[in-house]
Amino acid sequence: MKATRETNGNKSLPNLPLHKFLGVAARFILAALCTSLYGGSLWVWFIGSWLVWNFLAGVVRFLWGCLVFLLAFVSVVAFIVWVLTL
Repeated sequence: MKATRETNGNKSLPNLPLHKFLGVAARFILAALCTSLYGGSLWVWFIGSWLVWNFLAGVVRFLWGCLVFLLAFVSVVAFIVWVLTL
């Protein structure tokens, strides 16, 4: 399956299927990891791990906020239903 080219004006980026894009991304991450471990700068490794940690912490914080909002919304709706059925 050949990758088709973008038609929205950016002709340099190929429109890869998701599984091929994830494969390229995984190879790029592994290459960056090996480069930083074997001859790259240690600062790059620390900055990269700091960025990944902050990204994951942000995702967890967002999911926790969604959970708290859903629980609060359900409890308010349950309270209103309870008051209306008295």
